Order: sequence, then structure tokens, then C-alpha cells
Amino acid sequence: MSNLSYRISVRVRDNRSSRNARNLAAFLAQRDEIRNALEDGWTVYQIWETLHAEQKITTSYNAFCSQVNRLIIKREETALPKTKRAYQSPSPPRHAANTAGFTFSSTPLKDEEIL
Repeated sequence: MSNLSYRISVRVRDNRSSRNARNLAAFLAQRDEIRNALEDGWTVYQIWETLHAEQKITTSYNAFCSQVNRLIIKREETALPKTKRAYQSPSPPRHAANTAGFTFSSTPLKDEEIL
């Protein structure tokens, strides 16, 4: 977290800001840790429960889920496709088959007719 982000979160927390502003500041202060925990495979509930027990997050579980979806998951989803497209080579269509091999024809050749 940058120095400015830390100062903003402290100011919002200590000020008589709205409850939503305090909850958002607390979440943003923990965002990198939350993202890392998600990448490590922990569930959103386990992360919320731990942060709530440590009193780092005071918001409800439902509000925490909304923040995770809005500020971590959806932001990464919108950023990810742009970088994916830049580095992925186009894949061949599924229906394109290798034509160097056996080819079936339903009409018999004249010289192969059996009488």
C-alpha cells in the first residue's frame, strides 16, 4: 500500500466520516492481503471471518462480499481480457481437421467397382 493510501485510510478512519466511507477505507487498506488470500485458495468467508475477528474489517459479511466482487474480482476481470488478447495467438477453429490422411468418398471410383 502506498504512503498516500495509508494516510487516506487513517484520516477517514479517524475522521467523523460516514460508516460506508470507513468500511471502504478499511477494505482498501486490506485489499492486497485479501487478493493474496483469494489466490492462495481461501474462501471469502474465511477471509472475512479472520479480518472481522482481528477487528480490521467491521462491515457485514454481505457488504464484504460486495466489496470483494466490485473492487477485486470485477476489476481483474476487466483488466485481464485486454492483456490476454495481446499475448494469445489465435487458435485454429475446432472444425478444421488435418486433411493429410484417409478421406472417405461415398461415390465409388469406376475402376474399383465390384460386379
